[in-house]
Amino acid sequence: MTIANDITKIHLPQPKYKILKEISKRWSPRYFSDKPVSADHLNIIFEAARWAPSGHNDQPWYFYYAKKGTNSYDKLFSTLVDYNKSWAKTAPTLILACAITGDNPYAIYDLGAAVLSLILQAQSLGYHARQMALFDQEKVKQIFKLEKNLQPYTIIAMGKIGDHDKAPKEIIEFEISPRPRKKDFFKEL
Repeated sequence: MTIANDITKIHLPQPKYKILKEISKRWSPRYFSDKPVSADHLNIIFEAARWAPSGHNDQPWYFYYAKKGTNSYDKLFSTLVDYNKSWAKTAPTLILACAITGDNPYAIYDLGAAVLSLILQAQSLGYHARQMALFDQEKVKQIFKLEKNLQPYTIIAMGKIGDHDKAPKEIIEFEISPRPRKKDFFKEL
């Protein structure tokens, strides 16, 4: 059995109840193939985010993307903490997700809905994504001269899953960690 098979087995969903397969099969890998996300697929992925629900239909989000091999990718990558750099370097696409701040106290909540729509759409096209909160938000604002009302909230590494049989040992150790889920998180009022 290969390492890739072990990792796949660990990440197989084991929901207690039947849920949408797109939700149960979602996981966030730390090792990506170098195959780029096509322009057509990026358009579809961002279209899914566009149709996410938001309070008063404000759509308080904005996304930027950078492809590996570009100056923009290198700059966005430079804002990540070392741990995220250790594995995100394999992702062919990085996406910066920003909340449009202002009078909307729910902008971050709505951004989360848009990000989930984006991720589930990407997965339906054969891609996976891993979100990162550990990055220098102020550096991102300065480097890219973001408008004052844009709050960088997460960076998403996206691409096809890489061949884990070729992944560094440190990545494999992260990937073979079990994927526990909370069991006691709701009750009737």
